[in-house]
Amino acid sequence: MIGETLIDAARASLESVQRGADGVAPPVAILWTDADGQWQPIIPALRNAMPQLYVLGSYDPKTHTGPVIWLKCIVEHTLRDAPEYGVTPVLYLPRVSRQDLRAGGDCPPALQPLVELQYRGAVWHQKNGRDWTVDAFLSSESGCGLDIARDNRTQEAMLRALPLLAIEPLAALRGRRLESDNFDALAIGDPIRDLLTWMSEPKTFEARCDSATYATFRDVCRREFGFDPEKDGPLAAGDALLNGSGKWESVWHRFTEAPQLYDGVAERLREAKPRDLLVDRSRQPTVNEEEEQQLRRDLAVAAGLSHRDACSRVLELETRHRERRGWVWTQLGESPLALALAPLQRLADLARKPLGGPTVEAMVADYTTDGWHCDRVALEALASVTTTADVDLVSKVVRALYEPWLDRSARRFQELVAGTDAANLSTGVPAEKDTCVLFADGLRFDVGGLLAARLEGRGLRVRLSHRVAPLPTVTATAKPMASPAHRVVAGGQTAEDFLPLIAGSGQPAIASRLRNEMARMGVDVLEPDEVRFASGAQGGGWCEIGKLDEIGHSLGARLAREIKTEVDTIADRVVELLSAGWPRVRVVTDHGWLLLPGGLPKVELPAHLVATRWARCAAVRGESSTDVPTYSWHWNAHARIASPPGIGSFVAGNEYAHGGVSLQECVVPELFVERGEEAVHGKIISINWRGMRCRVTVESKATGLRVDLRLNWKQASSSIAVSPKEIDAGGEVSLAVADDKHEGAAATVVLLDAAGSVLDYKPTTVGEGK
Repeated sequence: MIGETLIDAARASLESVQRGADGVAPPVAILWTDADGQWQPIIPALRNAMPQLYVLGSYDPKTHTGPVIWLKCIVEHTLRDAPEYGVTPVLYLPRVSRQDLRAGGDCPPALQPLVELQYRGAVWHQKNGRDWTVDAFLSSESGCGLDIARDNRTQEAMLRALPLLAIEPLAALRGRRLESDNFDALAIGDPIRDLLTWMSEPKTFEARCDSATYATFRDVCRREFGFDPEKDGPLAAGDALLNGSGKWESVWHRFTEAPQLYDGVAERLREAKPRDLLVDRSRQPTVNEEEEQQLRRDLAVAAGLSHRDACSRVLELETRHRERRGWVWTQLGESPLALALAPLQRLADLARKPLGGPTVEAMVADYTTDGWHCDRVALEALASVTTTADVDLVSKVVRALYEPWLDRSARRFQELVAGTDAANLSTGVPAEKDTCVLFADGLRFDVGGLLAARLEGRGLRVRLSHRVAPLPTVTATAKPMASPAHRVVAGGQTAEDFLPLIAGSGQPAIASRLRNEMARMGVDVLEPDEVRFASGAQGGGWCEIGKLDEIGHSLGARLAREIKTEVDTIADRVVELLSAGWPRVRVVTDHGWLLLPGGLPKVELPAHLVATRWARCAAVRGESSTDVPTYSWHWNAHARIASPPGIGSFVAGNEYAHGGVSLQECVVPELFVERGEEAVHGKIISINWRGMRCRVTVESKATGLRVDLRLNWKQASSSIAVSPKEIDAGGEVSLAVADDKHEGAAATVVLLDAAGSVLDYKPTTVGEGK
């Protein structure tokens, strides 16, 4: 199950389509066909959650709606309305079926320009190839997993209640069969939701109500909130919500839980007037706007300060602005710089002290223990903003904080490496029975840490270790050492292309030859997308995945925004391999990389001194003497490699580069992954009341599970049962309520594992059905 509401589930499912197979270009657009237009009622709410959603219809840029030619321009990023590069637009096509687009020449002429997007893009559809209907998505295990009756009355009630169903927590709907009465119940009995919906779009709300329903709504507002929508109007409602008193406090708290669903309420609050100076600042959008603009000015100044002063200034700004991240305006996307300040302040704190140590081993230990977090938060800061202005500003601040730390740490590491035999630092990856080696290109250590966290979050056992890559840290030199084939690789006479040779044949050790050699060694070589059961090969397995290095060279600092998607792709592959029967997966890589917004500082190296020159390394010609540090090539100690000092680059303007000598390039992650212990699962099937005692039926294979009855499912202290009770062998338990005063109260039945963690919960009414 994905998502907490239908909006969350639809968004997550649409975004999952963007992740293509390894080696395949990402889709230029996601096509969402909806032959009957069933999804239209929730499109406004979904658009608030997915700014990259665009709709086919009459031109209205405010609602991201336009004709076919406008949608095509959005896909090609030729309009200002288009999303940022790297964000895939989702095109919602109401009253258009997938079959319409697949008809080719028979497709309606007005839609024909969209036909080719089926091939450059991707279509959001069911596994059987059909359009996602509302019922199919709600009922599917790959959607919301609800049990919905099939009769016409229920289906009509479901579509009628769709705008309300879209924001209802799915957990409250699971575990029971949903019929028409359940959907109709969503439309009544929630005056706060109705009030917020009216405040957000008064005319739309009124048009949706018949005269009796609207009269009832007015009467409830007068009685509950001391306010008449007809006489007082939206401005008065905004004033009452801003200044807050009585039941308006409950309205405010509901608004803060999901403000994207009531985007018009923010406008009401902008129009409202505070009664006095004591009104909560967090409720005033103008206060947040002023603070955000001041933060923009202060960050621009900080970017021009010395490293020490810039770090201090960013830490000061965090003290002033951190509370705004808890304000409702952050959820509405109106505090992007306050959000970016969280990783920026961590970067400022970590970057005040460069890495050091008396030996290479000591520096490597320092980096793999704590130092890599500095790289991690720099990427987080760069990925935290989306607009061009914000990206430019945050990039400058990151550079001011990060570059000195990066450069000083690299220079110290280079001093230590120069005094050692670097070839002895690097070790090859062995072939092991029952272990599949998964090679992920360009997996830097901090990204490896993120991958480890992702895998642990999926219930797997993970051990994060490290290796030192050979010099220079480029794929040609380093990939052989990351494979079991390193045993049959040797250096050539020169390091001109940094590529060693297969010892037996004298041919360059390119990727295809490495795979052939591994196959000869008894390693089971898998294709990138191949899912094959472990064969028990003596040499284990080998598989490749990942585009981090390719994306880094293509996008530079914008790689930061692609990291999480790539990590998820690698994590999916690990899970596939384990599910196919491999007892262990060993994730390895060839090299790391440096990334600095604005480009690495340029270092001059005369072309006549070198045979080959890349951004972070060059093959020195013969006995030529250079002014930059040189190191022995890993595969031939007599061949010399020039590398710029610090984080310099022989090529101007490179934001992303590798090949040199720094902790980020040389120290690479190695993850050992195994299946974890089987997770404990349980599900509440039914709740039946008899007087003040309820009988609960549970479905689970686990033992030692207990059931409790709470007023707040998250808080054990809110239990109203005489005591939590363990389920019997038949999966049932009977709970008594401790006090009759709770009769009629809304409560929650909670299923707990032996450690007290919540496995499932379902709402109920005490004494219901007496």
